[in-house]
Amino acid sequence: MDIVLLFPGQGSQKPGMAKDLVSAHPAARELFASVDRALGAPLSTLCFDGPAEELTLTHNAQPALLAHGLAVWAVVRDRLAPFVRAAAGHSLGEFTAYAAAGALTPTAATTLVRRRGELMYEAGVRRPGAMAAVLGNLSTPSDQLCEQASREAGVVVP
Repeated sequence: MDIVLLFPGQGSQKPGMAKDLVSAHPAARELFASVDRALGAPLSTLCFDGPAEELTLTHNAQPALLAHGLAVWAVVRDRLAPFVRAAAGHSLGEFTAYAAAGALTPTAATTLVRRRGELMYEAGVRRPGAMAAVLGNLSTPSDQLCEQASREAGVVVP
C-alpha cells in the first residue's frame, strides 16, 4: 500500500478542531502542548473552544492548522509511516507536509507559520483584499466577471 499525506490550507479551521483527538491520544496532546510552548500562548484553547473570530485570524489559523495536521500525523505515524511515499499540502499545508516529512521540526514550523500569518495579516491591513473562486458551468465567462468586479472593487486578477 502506498500513501501520500495531503494537508489542508487556511480556511479549514473551526472551533473544536482536534479537541477529541487530543483528549483521546497522548501523542496529539503532546504535539499541541509543544505548539503552545513554542508560541508562548495557549493556541490549543483557541482551537478547542474558539471564538471563531479569533481562530480565523491569519496569525492564529495558520499555526492552528499546522498543529492539527501534525497532531493527526503523530497519532497515525507509527502505523502508516512505512507506507508513506510523499507529503504535500495546499498553501499553508506545505509547511505541515515539511514538518511531517522531517524537513522542519514542529517547533520551527510553528514559529515560521506564526510569523508568516502575522506578515500576511499585516499586509492585509495595509492593503485590504479578498479572493473568490468561480466554479461550475457559467453562462458569463470568468474574464467578463473579473472585468466587472475590477470596475466595482479595484484590481482583479483572473
